Amino acid sequence: MLGDRTNVTQIILPQDMTLQTSLIYSEALVKKAVLSFWWRVVGAKFIVAVVLLSFGLAYGFSVGEKSWLMGIYATILFFAITFMVALYLIHYRNSIQKFKAMGNPQASLTLSTDSFSLSSGAGSATLPWSSVTEVWQFPDFWLFFFSKSQFSTLPIANLSPEIQTFIIERINHAGGKVT
Repeated sequence: MLGDRTNVTQIILPQDMTLQTSLIYSEALVKKAVLSFWWRVVGAKFIVAVVLLSFGLAYGFSVGEKSWLMGIYATILFFAITFMVALYLIHYRNSIQKFKAMGNPQASLTLSTDSFSLSSGAGSATLPWSSVTEVWQFPDFWLFFFSKSQFSTLPIANLSPEIQTFIIERINHAGGKVT
């Protein structure tokens, strides 16, 4: 099933509903997911603050300002830029490594009322819905958060509207936040 690139969805409805589908990843999708995560965490306000602080420091130094306050502002700017760059690079590196470890860029997603399973060339995991603390929805993918900075990317191109609704209902039912 992992070698087949078609949307394989089967619905089994004995006592416990089980849904299964294939997910197709790409390096471009992984990069887009990391950038979307980064942008949502950092945000426009943070970037505007960094730019304004940069201009303020440049102006202060150009007019000969040498107070201890300029040193504090420069330190804040250094840490702000370091945070932005490190946040992106760490998540980018980890995500690309996981993508490459998959080998075949396809995974299997199995959903039940109590849990979900992801399986790919990189391994498999079965988790209860309660492990998903938050879902960020984007047009091409969703990010499943397990903590503030640990997430998995779920491409939604092959997910039928019924499966998408099922996932959101299960996460809401388990107490997760969907945005």
